[in-house]
Amino acid sequence: MDKAGRINEKNSELSSLFLFVLSLCLLVSGCDQQAHKLQQTVFSGPIMGTDYRITLIHESGADIKAVEAEVLLAMQRVNQSMSNYIESSEVSVFNAAGALQQQTLSEGFRAVVAESLDISKRSQGAFDVTVGELVNLWGFGPDGSITKSPSEAKIEALRDSIGYQKLKLEGNRLSKSHAELKINVSAIAKGYAVDQVAETLKKLSFNRFLVNIGGELRAAGRSLSGELWRVGIEKPHVLGGIHRVAVLDNQSIATSGDYRNYLIIDGQQFSHTIDPKTLKPVLHKLALSSVISDQASTADALATALMAMGDVRAVDFVERERIAAYLLIRGDKEGEYIVHISEEFKSNLQ
Repeated sequence: MDKAGRINEKNSELSSLFLFVLSLCLLVSGCDQQAHKLQQTVFSGPIMGTDYRITLIHESGADIKAVEAEVLLAMQRVNQSMSNYIESSEVSVFNAAGALQQQTLSEGFRAVVAESLDISKRSQGAFDVTVGELVNLWGFGPDGSITKSPSEAKIEALRDSIGYQKLKLEGNRLSKSHAELKINVSAIAKGYAVDQVAETLKKLSFNRFLVNIGGELRAAGRSLSGELWRVGIEKPHVLGGIHRVAVLDNQSIATSGDYRNYLIIDGQQFSHTIDPKTLKPVLHKLALSSVISDQASTADALATALMAMGDVRAVDFVERERIAAYLLIRGDKEGEYIVHISEEFKSNLQ
């Protein structure tokens, strides 16, 4: 064989070797992609007197059982700290303390109290965690439901022990100026728990999920289909149903309404939302408020504040504070609703 023939043969061998290596690389790459194919896992169960549902997008091979254990622990920590139904919780210990006694708070409870006080001031008291005893008096607390309205005397007897201004937070130490003052953070605690689950998942290097605790939600990244997470805004009716669909772009949404958690007392339906001014369950035309914010705790508290305000004050507050809010206001006819959507909310609607 001449020199040219040997060179061509050598080039042919090199070409075959290149194609073999390329084919092997493509095979390995395909196997690697297959090994890291995205999957969806859902965790669900009872927590904080309601249910949680966490949808997680992850690569195959992730230790899902370990992730679920971390997520459950995050929710349990919040519940152990902030539940009025647990005698040893930080909330219960504070409620049992005397006037001017300072209680050192965990970082989580401190954060919740600090945000509660901030939103109380912004809403001019429409949101107020010191209505704890009123919540209980009206049958929505640990003592259980009632069948008759409490007397005016019993209601008025609590007035002096209510008011966020009677709380004093200094650093991580909390005190109260009235011994009978009791707090209830249920209107922000679920949202905070959602945030804690989200932060836990981020620390575990997950960035695509939807966390739902009792209807308070927080989304990160995109769903398995690659689209932004889509969530339904309920019809304000006990039977539910979807009124509109909102998309969340690394945001949270919380909804409060008068149609789910209520009691029938003396033949009248009473909402679980207590008006700190009247000391009674709210009675107005605002049926539902949905709020979108970065943090679920913020959305949770603001949605409750709007429900306590009622339709007229809520609309004014939303526009003044530039809150991303969706309000459903009952019309004069049965089943008729007036919709108020703030400019900040419109971009999230589909």
